[in-house]
Amino acid sequence: MPDPLRPGDILLVTLGRHIPGGHEQEGHRPVVVVGVPERTGKPRFPMVVAVPLTTQEGEWAANSPRLYPRLDAGAGGLPSASIALLDNVRGVDAQRVLRRIGMLTAEQFAPIRDGLRRMLGLRK
Repeated sequence: MPDPLRPGDILLVTLGRHIPGGHEQEGHRPVVVVGVPERTGKPRFPMVVAVPLTTQEGEWAANSPRLYPRLDAGAGGLPSASIALLDNVRGVDAQRVLRRIGMLTAEQFAPIRDGLRRMLGLRK
């Protein structure tokens, strides 16, 4: 895993297949790091907590911008405008990390951080 990882890093990872198909992101794709377990304690395995990104946009994203924050092309090194899928937040094994793409600015990361806080019922 690239070292040291920080919330806001954009990584290219390999996500496995899921059942049922079509509801969770799969394959090689960018993710935004939202948590680094090592910051809290010694994890059992090298992991990172991440939110997958997609370039697919739809009415679902427009209707729930807090749940699906938009990142412009170029943000954190992303080649295309992307949507952060906060409802797909997950742990990713370090062995699935292919490479680091870049890092979001604090301003770019804020809607993701704030959306997760709201979704998880966490206070600032």
